[in-house]
Order: sequence, then structure tokens, then C-alpha cells
Amino acid sequence: METALRYELIKVIPELNNQIYPTNAPEGSQGPYLVYARITTRKEKTLEGYTNKQALSYMFSIMATKYSEMKSLTKKVEDLLISLPKTSIGTQGIYIEDIDINNVTEQYEHELKVNRGIIDFTIYFEEVEQYG
Repeated sequence: METALRYELIKVIPELNNQIYPTNAPEGSQGPYLVYARITTRKEKTLEGYTNKQALSYMFSIMATKYSEMKSLTKKVEDLLISLPKTSIGTQGIYIEDIDINNVTEQYEHELKVNRGIIDFTIYFEEVEQYG
């Protein structure tokens, strides 16, 4: 899923190309950049056992030194996420059933001297391969 989300982000928001990092950005990273972390994983289960359907919750942190740039990028990322339900994403064509935007917040990171836009969302999809 991470690969497919990165693919879509870079396709739609070119300023994030080579600026998307899992968990933490490398020390000294220059903004803007996006850091993501998976928060929860839920696999759908029926009486017959587990299905290929999953719900993954992520936290995207959009980092930029300028507040206006962070706001603009956060809006672009949010708009992209809102557009994904009922589409296939990435090169593997993962079908997105739905997305819930759980929360959108912002804060200033004093140590890093950057503005952080935070998008907490859950993505519902059907896995197309074992490690997709």
C-alpha cells in the first residue's frame, strides 16, 4: 500500500518527489517533505476466515518551513486522498473501496523549525498480492 500511495502522491504533487519518508525524515532534510506512519491494521474476517480486505490507518505529516506552503501541500494531499475511493492506485492497481479522513490538524515543530500538517486517515482496500 505504501508504494501505491507514494506513486499517487508523486504523480499528483511533484514537489514531494524524492521527499517522502517512512517514520522519520533523514536528519537535515530540507522541506517540503512528507513523513508517513502506519497506525493500525485491520484485516477483515468472515466465518470462513480472513479475506483479502483490509483497513489501514496512516498518519501523514506534511512538513514545510513556510506556513503557507504547508497549508497548500496539506490541502493537495487531502484532496488526493478524497479522490481515491472507487479507483485503482499504483502500478499494481490496488482498488480503493473507501477512505475516511479521521482528523486534519497542524502544529509547529520548534526543534525542527518547520510547520507540520497532519492528516490521519483510514484506507479500505482489497489486497491484490500477499505483500501489496
